[in-house]
Amino acid sequence: MKRTYALVMAGGRGERLWPLSREDRPKPFLPLFEGKTLLEATLERLAPLVPPERTLLAVRRDQEAVARPYADGVRLLLEPLGRDTAGAVLLGVAEALKEGADRLLVLPADHYVGDDEAYREALAAMLEAAEEGYVVALGLRPTRPETEYGYIRLGPKEGLWYRGEGFVEKPSYAKALEYLRGGYVWNGGVFAFAPATMAGLFRRHLPSHAEALARLLGGEPLERVYAGLPKISIDYGVMEKAEALRVVLGRFPWDDVGNWRALERVFSQDPHENVVLGEGRHVALDTFGCVVYADRGVVATLGVSGLVVAKVGDEVLVVPKDRAREVRELLRLLENRR
Repeated sequence: MKRTYALVMAGGRGERLWPLSREDRPKPFLPLFEGKTLLEATLERLAPLVPPERTLLAVRRDQEAVARPYADGVRLLLEPLGRDTAGAVLLGVAEALKEGADRLLVLPADHYVGDDEAYREALAAMLEAAEEGYVVALGLRPTRPETEYGYIRLGPKEGLWYRGEGFVEKPSYAKALEYLRGGYVWNGGVFAFAPATMAGLFRRHLPSHAEALARLLGGEPLERVYAGLPKISIDYGVMEKAEALRVVLGRFPWDDVGNWRALERVFSQDPHENVVLGEGRHVALDTFGCVVYADRGVVATLGVSGLVVAKVGDEVLVVPKDRAREVRELLRLLENRR
């Protein structure tokens, strides 16, 4: 029987959801969904396919305290430093090889999925393709010309999956519109492969990580290995260059919840197309198409539209929805002035 492991990556900061997402409570740990976090939803969705004892949760070591309550039966992999997704995948591959895993699923902890059963069906098809020696990506049909997502060009269909013929990372709006019309799919950030297959791809395309993998398997301390590891995503470092790439299409509602505007795509709206979240109150007059979050107290709006208004503690964010992806730059400015 095939031994499948899963690596759930939860080490990001989610800066574009500031002031709700912070260094000590990043996006996967936000209780946005009726008190449930995105990480909890991810682990519950995964459990029928991969048991908790074979599920690895990768977080930075300084996030251990916030992650530990969600790790019941799940093993924590503590990264000494943030080294982007290629670093997390390196740790997952090392553990999988040590324990004789046949297949490894890699998935983010902080995505919204609207149909758990359809999600598991797509992952099962990905695991089947991984048995054939392929590196398999989850593709999703685009619904808009999104510039913050990666795209994959599809080739011929081969049974349950397609041949993948190229990754394109975060294109311009014009290119995204072209890809939308040309049948490209979004890269959903979920991958499946045999651990030995990824080890071979490290040797071919990311020698720094191949060397680090050998050192980890040889028993060298993680801190020493991580100290010289470059920071790079698995998409740029490996997936864009992988030759035997296959794509399984997911057929379910999905969003990466990457910024405040994404919340209006995953939460219901009131009659005035506002999304209102949090334990606080929103009092509105002539307010349309806004995303409002209040952790407590009252947020009152009058005669406004198309805004994000978020109040968390003594910090307040007000930004037009169409500039919500720039919150990261605002946070940098704020940190420099503290």
